[in-house]
Amino acid sequence: MTKKLIAFLSILSFFLSIPLMPANAAAKAGAKCNKVGITEVVKGKTYTCVKTGKKLAWNKGVKVQTTTKQSVQSLSIANMKKAMLPKPVKNLFRYHYSPNAIQAYKEKIESELNFSMEYWTSVYDGTELFNIFYATEKELEWLVNGWKTYDLDINGYTAREYQGRLDREGSQLNAGSVPSQEGPSHLSFFRSSTRPIVPDSMIPHENVHIVQQQLTKNRTDQMPCWLREGTANLFGIFQTTEKYGLRVYDEAKRSEMNAYQGGSVEIRKFTDSQWFTHLKSLEGNFSGGCDFKYRFAYGAGLLLSEVLMADGGFEKMMEFWRTFALEVDWRQSFKNIYGEEVDTWYKTKGIPHVMNEYARIPRY
Repeated sequence: MTKKLIAFLSILSFFLSIPLMPANAAAKAGAKCNKVGITEVVKGKTYTCVKTGKKLAWNKGVKVQTTTKQSVQSLSIANMKKAMLPKPVKNLFRYHYSPNAIQAYKEKIESELNFSMEYWTSVYDGTELFNIFYATEKELEWLVNGWKTYDLDINGYTAREYQGRLDREGSQLNAGSVPSQEGPSHLSFFRSSTRPIVPDSMIPHENVHIVQQQLTKNRTDQMPCWLREGTANLFGIFQTTEKYGLRVYDEAKRSEMNAYQGGSVEIRKFTDSQWFTHLKSLEGNFSGGCDFKYRFAYGAGLLLSEVLMADGGFEKMMEFWRTFALEVDWRQSFKNIYGEEVDTWYKTKGIPHVMNEYARIPRY
């Protein structure tokens, strides 16, 4: 008998000697578990290990839907791949750079905006150059004066927001936004000169807001926050994935879903009724940064947008965006396009997917 065969049989004997424990022995509501965040699927329910008082126990479980979390994500990506075929574009932007702007980031802005716009040729038909501004942390005054040249940020909202971001984030400052406002908008970056330049989905995300502005005729402030920020995340992460690979989608998705964990509530413990209440709270937050500080709209909105893309596809979503240019309640537009009341959609499709994904994807 050869040495390799002896070694193989020894390993096989070792594995066969290990007693097999039932995989779902402890996974039932209230039973003891040993690590917060782990999950088990038992008899059609996903159980999550949570801390109750000083003990760890399985929660009551969430019913696994027939449209699984994986299939929603994969179908959503497949629908975007099928509809968003990149094509070369001419220059669509007018760039403004502060005196101390970092050359490497200037190059990143231009290359990524051009790359992102290639995916929007089927719907974006803006003819005027869109203003892009970039300044470092020491040049907010330059940025504000640049906006004044084009009658932008007349009410000073973005200037105040960026000052607040600078005060809070310091050397980690990485602000970018397309303000939701009537009339022409702008994409502005206000960024620490010492912050490393790494691959991310920020620029593609902000580029989505440019497209939203154009399709809604500058009425993105009428979009519910989960739609405005969620779809920007969906398309921004998708385009980044097209460049760097599918692994990026999973990592970015986990990051967005866990960004809200800085808040005071552990959303993985939400019941379906608590999710419904929180999602409804995002319907009326039509101005400002959609609660950027806590980022609830970004993670939950990404998951809801996956469902919309998986079920309705790209064309329906673009049709829905365009309705915000009209004097029509968006909830009625949703029903006209997707065939059901938005509240019913939350309960039957949106919330089940959100809960399944939070049960599947662990927090940091």
